[in-house]
Amino acid sequence: MINRHILELPAYNAGLPIARFRSLYGRAPRAKLDSNETPFGVSPRALSAGQAAVAQAHLYPDGNGTGLRDALAESTGIDAGCIVLGNGSEELIYALYGAVLGAGDHVLTVTPGFGLHTLAAQGLKIPVETVRYSTDWTLPMGELKAALARKPKVFAISSPSNPLGVALTLNELHELLAATHNETLVLLDEAYFEYNPINSLSALKASGLNWISLRTFSKAYGLAGMRVGYGLCSSATLRDAVRKLTPPFNANAVAQAMGQAAFEDRAFLADTVQKTIAARDALAQTLRDMGFRLPPSKSNAIFFETSDHAVDVAEKLRGEGVLVKAWLEDGFDRFLRVSVGTPQDNKAFIEALTKLGVQPAA
Repeated sequence: MINRHILELPAYNAGLPIARFRSLYGRAPRAKLDSNETPFGVSPRALSAGQAAVAQAHLYPDGNGTGLRDALAESTGIDAGCIVLGNGSEELIYALYGAVLGAGDHVLTVTPGFGLHTLAAQGLKIPVETVRYSTDWTLPMGELKAALARKPKVFAISSPSNPLGVALTLNELHELLAATHNETLVLLDEAYFEYNPINSLSALKASGLNWISLRTFSKAYGLAGMRVGYGLCSSATLRDAVRKLTPPFNANAVAQAMGQAAFEDRAFLADTVQKTIAARDALAQTLRDMGFRLPPSKSNAIFFETSDHAVDVAEKLRGEGVLVKAWLEDGFDRFLRVSVGTPQDNKAFIEALTKLGVQPAA
């Protein structure tokens, strides 16, 4: 009854909810650093907007997300008719793939990378070609260009990268787009855009290609629990195709209200980003001083390799009340991703790492 290939798909490697940690250990974690959530809270304006929306919970939301899409359009310069909302940007990956992929197509992506770029294709029985980052965590441009010459139907890449944190420069983005065939749709996943806001839209527009930039309110805006993301599309036709494969009321009323208010509270966002970058850079320097080799992160996370299996290290850290993510992609079983927390969170992580005697890879 169930398609066998679906049963054989790996599960998404999500972080551990605090309630689940409490049930396992009988206490709250010292630091939850496994899901790239912001520790710096939510805009008070967004909280007020959410409370007002809850009072109207008996009404269906605006299925078009008019207020939020108009705010996004005014800020980005992308017509509202080319903007699609999602229950998180992940939903839009699945909808996009369903709209454009078919028999004989394949997806090109990079490794290590965001798992859903691959999983969403595998669910449709679409082959995925991966290009591995170089050992210095730069993109192997020659290898990527050769892969692009094979005309993938979708080229999916994150910038800043999840999990690495490395980001494309504008010149690199232009170079990749110039090497992309017009039969390929570019999925630029910009979930961490606010931490490294380059003018990627100008490059995408100039390319003449079909493209979608995915962004989210789950990271810098602190609305991970609300599940609201958005796609900026190269055309209304692409936007409409993606929208037809999302549920009619996929962005709920509270999420829309909080998303719009958070988006318009630029001062709170700027403060969150500044605190995150300061905490990230301090944590990265501490890890380097301990001998760990790190990619130059432009996101709210740090990727590092240990001398032991990552799952074992993550379990030991969990016992110390510190949650991090063991990376499960093939070839990266000694790597962990730690989210940037408050200075107190980061201190707890370093203390646990030191107590356990976790060593960098040789």
